[in-house]
Amino acid sequence: MKNTLLILFLVLLNINVVAQDTICINKTFKHTIHSTALDEDREYWVSLPLKYNDSLNYPVIYVFDAEWRFDLIKNIAFDLGANKKIQNSIIVGIPHIDWEHKRGQDLTFSQSRIEYDGDPVDATWYNESNSGKGLNFYNYLTKELIPNVNKNYATNDHETLIGHSYGGYFGGYILSLDHPFEVIHIYDPSIWFSNGEVIERFKKAHYKKKTKIHLTYQPKPAFHKNKIEEFIKELEQNNAILLTKELYPNDTHNSLFLDSFYKGILKTNSK
Repeated sequence: MKNTLLILFLVLLNINVVAQDTICINKTFKHTIHSTALDEDREYWVSLPLKYNDSLNYPVIYVFDAEWRFDLIKNIAFDLGANKKIQNSIIVGIPHIDWEHKRGQDLTFSQSRIEYDGDPVDATWYNESNSGKGLNFYNYLTKELIPNVNKNYATNDHETLIGHSYGGYFGGYILSLDHPFEVIHIYDPSIWFSNGEVIERFKKAHYKKKTKIHLTYQPKPAFHKNKIEEFIKELEQNNAILLTKELYPNDTHNSLFLDSFYKGILKTNSK
């Protein structure tokens, strides 16, 4: 009798382990592609939703600053998708080579002569080594990375972009370009960069692509906040933009990220 109970216990334990492995798989798959636009090899990281099946098609969430943000977002999105709070989604993390310098090159389209507090800076502050190559990165993103993801995974052309700080500036800037995204998250964006060039470009673009934008920000410094609110006014006047926004008066530039993503993804990518 004791042997029978022991065998039964081991069988049940084994079933439980197998079931858990099936439910909790959340691996990261790393890919490297050679970018003609950037003239270098670049990695991207992929996390698949629960019970991914290549006979189905999935939306894709693209995440800048993958070194810092990818693990956070992939785990939240995996759990929300598994519990049917959002669409099951493929998460693609985009890391930046030499995060301190190349990130600025990747995500900015000019070389600002003004800082986030409104103070002027000279040409030694923002230069070719740390800024202004965003168009090359945009071509990599739209003409190389996204097609490569679509080739390797079962996608459905519903694409979301998550950008914070410079990444948020990038998300705002590409509204003046022929971008592929249906949803753009813009967290505490550096709209101050080059004295609000994102705002001026958006005004001239006569934007018509239906896009959901989730924008969050915090109030310091005042110059930074005022530029974001000027941008918000322009977005609110455009009928093609479905805007959700939130000011975080008690948060910092970085601390608002988690809540911004959690609330934003429920608003823009819910089932």
